[in-house]
Parts: sequence; C-alpha cells; structure tokens
Amino acid sequence: MDDLESQLKRVGVDLRAAMHGMHQVYPPERLASEDDIIDEGYATYMTSITIDLAGIIETLYQLPDGAGTAAFVTAYNRTHPDWRGPQSYGN
Repeated sequence: MDDLESQLKRVGVDLRAAMHGMHQVYPPERLASEDDIIDEGYATYMTSITIDLAGIIETLYQLPDGAGTAAFVTAYNRTHPDWRGPQSYGN
C-alpha cells in the first residue's frame, strides 16, 4: 500500500476520481448470503468487485511525474480491456 500511495502522489492521480473512468477488468460477483432481502419485488444482495492493484501500480510506474488522473486513466484503459467489451464508458 505504501508503494501505491507514493506512486499515486508522484504521478498526481486522484484514484477515487480515476475509478469512475477506469475499465473494470473483472466482472462483479454476486455473493450468496443469508442476508439477501426480497421486499415488494425488489432484491437486495451483496456484490463483490475486484480492483486490479497490480495493473494500477504497473501503469503508474510507466507514467512521468505529475502526469495526472486523466493520463493515468487513458494509459490504464489502453492496456486493460473492460470485461463488458469496447463499448463501455465510451473507451
């Protein structure tokens, strides 16, 4: 985590903002749980998402100091395809 934080700072990336535009490399998984709730035709359940920390750090290493969030998202998406296909997020 220290390496991730230092690379984010070096490149100037707001990871929270970046997550909105980054490809999702793995599909979310619905978790089976006794806590699932079905009420008035609506279902509530837990979903697990996978964050590609290795891919994020790998991309950060390749960027120059101060490149910024937009440059990071572009570089990450270029080498990490979205599981939903090329139409997602307009990328």
